[in-house]
Amino acid sequence: MGNKAAFALFGMSGLLILFATYVSFLPDLIESKAEVNVKASKGDILTYLSRAEDWSEWLFHPDVKSSSSWRIMNAGKTSGEGSVLKWFSESIGDGGLEIKKIKDDLIVFERISDNGAFEDRGYLYLIPTDSSTTIKLIDSLSIKSNVIARYDAQDDSYIQHIDSINLEVLKRLKMNLEVQK
Repeated sequence: MGNKAAFALFGMSGLLILFATYVSFLPDLIESKAEVNVKASKGDILTYLSRAEDWSEWLFHPDVKSSSSWRIMNAGKTSGEGSVLKWFSESIGDGGLEIKKIKDDLIVFERISDNGAFEDRGYLYLIPTDSSTTIKLIDSLSIKSNVIARYDAQDDSYIQHIDSINLEVLKRLKMNLEVQK
């Protein structure tokens, strides 16, 4: 009977090692890109994006914001680097966004969910054109803590889906910026 237990232990250990090895080869960071052209000056866009509180207007889908469980809270500075937006929602979970860096043509932000389901660092590049500004989003999404997402990320359609979601988010930003003018 002792030999069976030893074989079972070694067999299970071997399976765990194979699984861990397989998972270690899966992607743990994916990069999404999207861009939109906005009829607004780079300065106006920079001012708007410098307040994390304003991000709640365009970052989240209207269905999420209309939920009875939706709440937001600001922390840190009201504007600039260190400005923080926290959200509480039953449908998407709780999380936070912090503006990390603001330069003349770049805003760097970090988002993280309280349950650790996602964390990302985003880069919003502001590229002025003749009568408008192109906003280019590069979103580095960490999926290291989600094995299913790591498996799904092997397929190009997964990243294309995230790209399309980020494009929708930028379109909401564009609409808010152009309405303000």
